Amino acid sequence: MLLEGALGETDVLTILLFYIPFLIFILYGQRIQYHMALIEVGGFLSQLERMKNIARLETVNAFKRFAKDEKKVEPALNVLVDSFMILPESMDPFGIVKKVEHVVNVRDDKLFNDVRRLVRDDVDDSQVRNLENMLEATIALETIYKIIRHYYLLARKMGSFMIVVQLQMLTPLVFNEAKAYLSAVFAFKLGVPIGDGIGPLVINRLLTGNEAMRVIAKDTVVYETAIEGRKAYLVKAKGPGGNVGKPGDAISKILESDDKVKVVIMVDAALKLEGERSGSVADGVGAAIGGIGVEKFKIEEIATKKRVPVYAVVIKQSLLEAISAMRKEVADAVEEVHKRIMRIIRTTTSEGDSVVIAGIGNTIGIP
Repeated sequence: MLLEGALGETDVLTILLFYIPFLIFILYGQRIQYHMALIEVGGFLSQLERMKNIARLETVNAFKRFAKDEKKVEPALNVLVDSFMILPESMDPFGIVKKVEHVVNVRDDKLFNDVRRLVRDDVDDSQVRNLENMLEATIALETIYKIIRHYYLLARKMGSFMIVVQLQMLTPLVFNEAKAYLSAVFAFKLGVPIGDGIGPLVINRLLTGNEAMRVIAKDTVVYETAIEGRKAYLVKAKGPGGNVGKPGDAISKILESDDKVKVVIMVDAALKLEGERSGSVADGVGAAIGGIGVEKFKIEEIATKKRVPVYAVVIKQSLLEAISAMRKEVADAVEEVHKRIMRIIRTTTSEGDSVVIAGIGNTIGIP
């Protein structure tokens, strides 16, 4: 009898130990998941804050090297880091491109002038552009941090499981983007070519060294040369400062002035898909250019008006590779791109025709 009682008590205890965890997870499972996810996102937010602070510190130190007055640098940068741009109203899309272009130009000019006012008069425009690019990368990191912090605090304040789970799922993607911008800060600080500069690098490969350079649009230059009996206009942003130029304006001016142009070839970096090899080359049709869309619109407008086909050659790379120091596998793609360009020229034009080859991308470290 005593043995049976002891066994019965043991069975009850075993059953309780077995079912209590299930009851806890049934009643409080979502709250447990919520707190675990909140801890994970909080850790990511701390990492993001450290990255943002590193970028800001590097930018402040870089500015101080060239500053008129070191004491004014940090307060001025604190203001600039919080600056923003409001795009025009798109409810009525007619004329929206010109409005966007105007706002973007005002923003670019303001940022350049703000940086120029902070540095000494003997600092050249190339270095000012590099500092401006550092500042833009820092602004991007600051913006990412503020957005993630906003939703993290909102999820914690409201106790929202759905918000924090969405944040948890997005953190790996956001973290990769943040790492890319932090790498960009160091690349612009050193003034070295970045992956996005592969387009201008290809243009340099096509030059013989005897061509005269002329400015054709804001921060944009053109070289005129001969390629297998064709007149070639080679367009790129003005280096070696961090410029992307105005390739849309440049190509428009060339097509308006030369009716013999039979093809426009655009060379640019392109984001690769996971599983694709960095530095792999692909070609197709259409205007290969990123950004807000203004320059792409101009190129498509003039190409359609003049009935000139636009071909694209792209070099694939990740976002991290595109805005950090150029990798060897990306630089090695120049020869393959050169072969693709020559094939397009031979198959789409004849001797005596004109061609436009535009190297799209940031010219930091590329003269």
